[in-house]
Amino acid sequence: MKAFYVLATSLLVVGCSSGDSDERREETVGTEIANDYNRQMQKAADVEIQLQNQKRDLDAAIEESDPGSDR
Repeated sequence: MKAFYVLATSLLVVGCSSGDSDERREETVGTEIANDYNRQMQKAADVEIQLQNQKRDLDAAIEESDPGSDR
């Protein structure tokens, strides 16, 4: 009887294993949505950096052209 429990437990463990670890798992819908969201957030961050650079350059140009500046 003890051998039966050992056999049943080992079959249960083998049956519940995840399979080959080399196989690429199929992406779920949640993963696809998260990847799309992360891409869009990165694009937004890149645009924000560009706008900050343009503002900095514009402020510098205004400061240089202002006759009343202390420079």
